[in-house]
Amino acid sequence: MSKMKHNRERINWVFQRISGLQLLICFGVHIWVFFFKLERPISLDGLQVIFSQPMWIVFYAIFIALAVYHGFLGLWTILTDENPSKTYKKVWKIILFVSGSIIVSITVWNLILLGAI
Repeated sequence: MSKMKHNRERINWVFQRISGLQLLICFGVHIWVFFFKLERPISLDGLQVIFSQPMWIVFYAIFIALAVYHGFLGLWTILTDENPSKTYKKVWKIILFVSGSIIVSITVWNLILLGAI
């Protein structure tokens, strides 16, 4: 059992690093879009032009999902650092999964609405 736990922790560690690198790439693209693609001053009309293209909605949906995954995996690591009980882990796993799903869903829905206006 401890070997399986060690493997799960190793997998989480690897995914934390991979998602961090992907976040850096997404952040670079985000900065490029907001500094070089949008006209100054940034307006709602400019944002609507960007988000009317499905490619950008998909990009930002992935960006937000990565950010939530990365952040909540880090939070999970902190919460389970001292080897708490199975009940504690189960409750926090449900809370983090539901919270993350709600955050990603609301954000993607708002991006879609912004592009549809």
